[in-house]
Amino acid sequence: MKREREEQLAALVRRAALERDMLAAQLLDLREEVARRKSQWKLASLVATGLATAATVGYKLFGKSSISAQVGRAASAASILFRVARAALRVRRSW
Repeated sequence: MKREREEQLAALVRRAALERDMLAAQLLDLREEVARRKSQWKLASLVATGLATAATVGYKLFGKSSISAQVGRAASAASILFRVARAALRVRRSW
């Protein structure tokens, strides 16, 4: 009876060691997967940040309220005023 109990304990110890090794291997795989996913999300975050920055800069440079659009509208208005003034001067000279 005592010998059977010792054999059972030895078998349980071997089984525990085997399960511990299997668990350690699975945890190592899980850590590697988490690290891989983390690097993927970090790269995706960098790409998304770059795209958002580029879109913001593009909107600031070329959007409706951008400085270039305001200058373009002012230039159009100034061009119309210059044309009207030139036409008025031509009409005045002809009289």
